Amino acid sequence: MDTLDYQNLRSCAIGAIIGTLGFSYFVIYLLMFLIFHFPSSQQSIPYALAVMAFGGGSATWYLYVIFQNGVDAFQKEKMTKEQDSPWFVGLFLVWTTALPTIAFLFPAQPLLQLGYASAFTMIAAGSLSDGYLKDVDTGAFSARLSLQFATVVLLALVPSIHAFAEPLHTPSPLATAFGRLVLLNLCGCALYALRPLERIGMVQVWQPSLHGMYLVLTYGLVEYSKAVLQVAIPYMS
Repeated sequence: MDTLDYQNLRSCAIGAIIGTLGFSYFVIYLLMFLIFHFPSSQQSIPYALAVMAFGGGSATWYLYVIFQNGVDAFQKEKMTKEQDSPWFVGLFLVWTTALPTIAFLFPAQPLLQLGYASAFTMIAAGSLSDGYLKDVDTGAFSARLSLQFATVVLLALVPSIHAFAEPLHTPSPLATAFGRLVLLNLCGCALYALRPLERIGMVQVWQPSLHGMYLVLTYGLVEYSKAVLQVAIPYMS
C-alpha cells in the first residue's frame, strides 16, 4: 500500500469513527427518551415527535457520514475534483434540528407553531430541487448551493430570534443553545473552507479540516440535544 492509499484509508477511517460515535449517541438518545420519557398524554405527542425528529435526523446524518466514508475508502482512484457536499442530508438535518425550537419556544401559540413549521418545511423542501439543477460551471453550481444552504440555516434561526425579542420573557435556554449551535457550525464551516493545513501542503489526501468540522458539529449537536431534552421532559408528564 503506497502512502497516498494509506492516507486516504486513514482519512476515511477517522470520518467513519466520528460518524459511528455520533450515530451511536443519537440512537441511544432516542432509546433513552422513549424508554424513560414516553409521552403520557395526547397533548405531549407533538412535542415528543419534535424530539424524535431531531434525534432521527441527527442519526441519519451520521449514518450518511459512515456510508460516504465507507464508499470513499474503496475508491481506487484519487478524486481530483472537490465533491459536492451532502446537500440533501444536510438540509434534512437542518430541518429536523430546527423543529424543537418551533415546538417548544411557542407552546401557547399553536397557530404560530403551525405557521413556522409549514413555512420552514416548504422552504427546505423547495431547496431540495436545486440539487438537481446543475450548471456547466461546477464552481457556480457549488456556490449557489452554498448560498441556498446558508439561507435555509439563517431562516431556521427566525423562531429563536423571535423568542429573544419577546420583551416580557427571559431567553429560553433552547433558543440560546440553538444559536450557539449555529455559531459553532459557522466556525466549523469556516475552518473547512479555509483548509489551512491542506493549503500549506502539510497533508495531501486526508482532510483534517473536514474532520474538524465534523467534530465541531458533533459537539454542537450533543450540547443542543441536552437542551432539547431538558426543555422536553416537563411536557411529557
